Amino acid sequence: MLFGKFKKVERYARYSARAFFRDTYNRIAYGPEAPLYSERIWVNPQECPDCLVGLGDRYSARVILSGWPPPGGKLKKIEDLEKIRFCHNHWVKGLPWEETGVFNVLEQEIKRHPRSCFDDCRNRVEIKRRYDQLDALFEEIKRERAVKKQKEVDPWAFREKEGVYFHLGPGGCLFFGGGGCHRFAIALVLGLTRIPAKIGCVHVTAFPRLRELREEVAR
Repeated sequence: MLFGKFKKVERYARYSARAFFRDTYNRIAYGPEAPLYSERIWVNPQECPDCLVGLGDRYSARVILSGWPPPGGKLKKIEDLEKIRFCHNHWVKGLPWEETGVFNVLEQEIKRHPRSCFDDCRNRVEIKRRYDQLDALFEEIKRERAVKKQKEVDPWAFREKEGVYFHLGPGGCLFFGGGGCHRFAIALVLGLTRIPAKIGCVHVTAFPRLRELREEVAR
C-alpha cells in the first residue's frame, strides 16, 4: 500500500513538472487563455465524426500554427476504429464480447508484447475480467448519465491526465485522440452530449472556442 502511494506521488510530481514547462511556454507565447497540459475540457462526443491518431500525451496543449492534421497525425473516421466497432457490436447489437473478436485481438497483442502484457491483461481470464468491468462501467454511466472526472475516480489524478482524449482542430472542431476509447464508445452509445475530456493539441484558430469548452456548468 505504501509503495502504491509513493508511485502516485511520484507520478503526480512528474506530470506537474511536465505541465510547468508546457503551461509556462504557452502563456508566454500565446497569452493567458492558452491551453494547459492535461487540462479538462467539456465536449459533446456526438459532435466528433473523426479521430486523429498518432499524437499521444506529449501533444497535450501543444499549439498547432499551420496545417491540419499536424505532422505524425492521421485522420480516421470514428466507425473505422476497431475498439469502437467491438463496443458497438456488444452494447448495441448485443453480441457477447467473445463473439465481437476483441478477445482474439487482445490475445495476439499479449503474444507480441515484450512483457506478455497488454491493456493490463496477461491471459484470457484477465481479459474476461477486464471486459466484465467495462460492462459494470457501462451500467454505472447509464445510471448516472455522466462520465466521471478523473479526480472523482482517483484523488491523486493530475488534472484530466487519464481522461478521454480530444484534439481541437481549425475553428475548434473536435477530433477524438484515441485515449479513453471505451468511455468514448459508452458516451456515443448512450447519447451523452457532455463529458469531461483531456485536451490534446490545439489549432491556433480554436482558441476562441476554448473558453466555452472550459465551462463546467452546462448551458
